[in-house]
Amino acid sequence: MDRTFLRRVAITVFAVLIFGGGLLGWLQRPQPMTLESHAEAAPSAASAANEKSGEVKVDFVKPHLGGMDRTCVVPGSIHAYEAAELFAKVSGYLQKLNVDIGDRVTAGQVLAEIYSPELHSDVDRGKAAVERAQAQVGQMKARVVAAQADYHAAQTGIARAEAGVKRDKAAFNFREQQSRRFRELANAKSVDERLVDEKEEQRLAAQAAVDASEATLAESQAMVASAAAKIEQARADLVDARAEVDVAKANLAKAEVFAGYTKVTAPYDGVITLRAFHRGDFIRGADQNGVQPLLTVERTDIVRLVVFIPDGDVPFTNPGDETVTDIDALPGHRFMGKVSRIAFSEDKKSKTMRTEIDLPNEKQLLRNGMYGRTKLMLQTGNPQAFTVPSSALMGSTKNGKGTLFVVKNGKATKVSVTVSADNGVLAEIIEGLTANDQVIVGNNNSITEGQSVETHELTSAEPTKR
Repeated sequence: MDRTFLRRVAITVFAVLIFGGGLLGWLQRPQPMTLESHAEAAPSAASAANEKSGEVKVDFVKPHLGGMDRTCVVPGSIHAYEAAELFAKVSGYLQKLNVDIGDRVTAGQVLAEIYSPELHSDVDRGKAAVERAQAQVGQMKARVVAAQADYHAAQTGIARAEAGVKRDKAAFNFREQQSRRFRELANAKSVDERLVDEKEEQRLAAQAAVDASEATLAESQAMVASAAAKIEQARADLVDARAEVDVAKANLAKAEVFAGYTKVTAPYDGVITLRAFHRGDFIRGADQNGVQPLLTVERTDIVRLVVFIPDGDVPFTNPGDETVTDIDALPGHRFMGKVSRIAFSEDKKSKTMRTEIDLPNEKQLLRNGMYGRTKLMLQTGNPQAFTVPSSALMGSTKNGKGTLFVVKNGKATKVSVTVSADNGVLAEIIEGLTANDQVIVGNNNSITEGQSVETHELTSAEPTKR
């Protein structure tokens, strides 16, 4: 046969033998378990283990009577209760500086004095103006008295003039009647015509006297009116003089106020925290572009602790809530207080609400700028509820309903409970538990209903409420 043909046959037979042997070996090897077969095998294995051991070891706790207190722990910083930057109101040289940084001061204490002689000169001029105005008032009072005297004198002249008019009229009537009778006698040729002329001249003289007395009366009346006008004028001048006194006093008070500005005083008890000038420096008044304060005083007998409450706790934060504060710089000291005021408004960016706590500072331990952490007691837990570790719950709760295992007669028993709060550490249970229940914690997901358990009670202290 052709050698080439024989070689091909040999190679083909060899390949068939190799392939057949491998296929046989693959068919005879153990087959791997599928997911379904593994799931079916696991329970049987677990059952075998449980049957072999008989029971499972579990930890349990007894429910703690009392619900969870709602608290909030936030960072905070100390602020001075009151702080005032003291500026000079007037310009001048710093003549006296009675305090320095760290000095404690009392309300009204003179801290510094500024030399400004112009202001004190204004005070002296103001006093002189007041004295001059008061003297003018005295003069106006005298003028009123003099005008009143002239008025009374004029009234007396009227009385004399009226009496003279009556007298002269009576004389005129007599002379007129006498002249008429003599005229009648002369017509009867009983008297000489010369006597008639004489009596007529006497009548005319009496008439002139009446005219003169009436003129005198009119003059006296005019003098009374003039005197009355002078009284009114004098009284008006007196009012004006008194007004000038008020103006002068107001100017004096203003000058004294500005002179008082040369003394810088403490607005309240506190401590000096800033001194920006030294004795001899020229101080520019605040109304003359003086932008740097001369001194700063802070009240320290009480301080403000400022914290910012996160959005979730804002609805539960109210004035009067109790607080406990730890300051980083003061280890070992705890400061008890209460919320004093809240902003009732959240910051748009941080979504937090500014809250202030007033802390007494009798020992002067708290300083402006210190910081620490504050725990706020926002709500007291339900006294009829129970608290258990959150690890006791199986899975997640839905609509406040959850499940957990309790030990009854040595076996794990599933119980449905109502959960009112769960912070990840503790859960508050309001239905489904009693004080004597043994609640399994930790490994409840590996326990089955009715399984026998070996219990171990946790002896640690009661769980700390958040």
